Parts: sequence; structure tokens; C-alpha cells
Amino acid sequence: MAKHNCAICGAEVGLMSGQKLADGNYICRKVCRKKTMKFFDCIPATLGDVTAHIAQAEKGTRIWNELLLPLKKSKDKAEKLVQLGKGDLYVSPSTGLVALVETRYKFIVFGKSEVVCVYRLADLVQYDYEEETVKNSEGKEEKKPYCVMMFKDTAGLYGFRLEVRSQKDYESMAKYFDTLFGIQRTLGNSFNNAKRQLDAIKGAASIVKGAVNGTMDEQQAAQAAGAIGDYFMGDRTEWIKKADAALAPYNQ
Repeated sequence: MAKHNCAICGAEVGLMSGQKLADGNYICRKVCRKKTMKFFDCIPATLGDVTAHIAQAEKGTRIWNELLLPLKKSKDKAEKLVQLGKGDLYVSPSTGLVALVETRYKFIVFGKSEVVCVYRLADLVQYDYEEETVKNSEGKEEKKPYCVMMFKDTAGLYGFRLEVRSQKDYESMAKYFDTLFGIQRTLGNSFNNAKRQLDAIKGAASIVKGAVNGTMDEQQAAQAAGAIGDYFMGDRTEWIKKADAALAPYNQ
């Protein structure tokens, strides 16, 4: 393999010391690849994806250390973080933020450090169940359960598979998010859900009607689309306000 240079730090890399990206660029494994999280797949990523994720992780780690970690240790139940999955995911209802935490150790259990991506809870648009068949240490096949999570309007790591203990564990997690967003999975049992359903139907009808006769302006289209979004995703206005207030000092 010909020698290349890391597109981020400029270090010379070879077959074992370099990671090739989807756009043909290389990054070094010793320094720059280690700045990315284990959840981030470099193979289909471009250099822009990698640099965006590194910046995301640096910012997220700062937010975690300064804002969220103190809440994790708080004795106030209103501020306490909620730990999900196998312990990699934390939800902060008081700030409207979600933290994906990767804990690293230099020597087995010594020299602990954490790399973190922080998201707005309101941007969570997918949390679906998925299973993968793997072979255990005895060579027997078993199913490994995951929660596939996706966040909209996010540069860097916007989607990942979060390992969970079981399908029941996933169902508990999904119910938790549904409750936060006010989403009713069973139609007809809630007045609020029925109202959102009616608003969504009206919104869809108005979009179609406006598109046909050319009478709908941008504001009307946005309102109609919002009604549809609220039905499927829940009303996230308060979560947006909380997250934006918490992130304001870090977005300057």
C-alpha cells in the first residue's frame, strides 16, 4: 500500500496505521480515528462527516462535564438524569438534552475518560427495535437486541444502534420516550391523541387542496405540516425551549 497522509493532522499513514474514508481520504488511527466514538462508522463516512463528528464529540464532552455530569450526581429528583439501555444513554428531562456516553479505560478499569455526544431530545425522530444474530463464546447463535436511534438536523453522528438488555428493556425505553413526547401508540384511547389525529387529517387535506388550486402560502403549509408532525411525533415545543436555553452558552 502506498503511503498517504492523514487528511486531518497530516501524519503519514500506511496499511495498518491509516483508515480510508468513503471519499478516498485517509485519517490516522493513532490520533484522529481515536477522536471518533465507537458508534461512528468511518468506512461509509467522508472527511466532512468525520470532522463534523469530532467537533460534535468535543463540544458534547464539554457540555457533559460542565452541565450534565453535575446533574447525574444531583440528589434533586427533578434534575436527576435517566439512564437507559446498557448505561450508554442518559436523558435529562430538566434540560431537554440526551447524552450518548462512551467510557474509555487505559488499563482495564483504570484511567477512565468519557467521550460524549449531546443531542436535543426534541430532535429524536426514531427509536426502533432491531435484532442481530451473532455467535456467542460457545459458538452458538443468539440474538442481540438494539434500539436504533436517529436525530434530525444533526451534523456528525446523527444515528446509531444502542445496545439494550432485551426486547422488554427496549419496550420500556420506547414507552418512556412516547410518554415524554405525549405520543399515544393505541389510537382512540386519548382525547388529546384523537384531537391530534383530527388536526393531522385536516392538515393533510389542506395541503392537498392548496397544492391543487394554488391557494396555499408558505405559512399555511407550515401550519398544516406542523399539525401532521405533532400527530406522529408529539408536541415538542417545551422540549425545544428547554434544550435551546441549556445549549445557549455553548452555541455562542
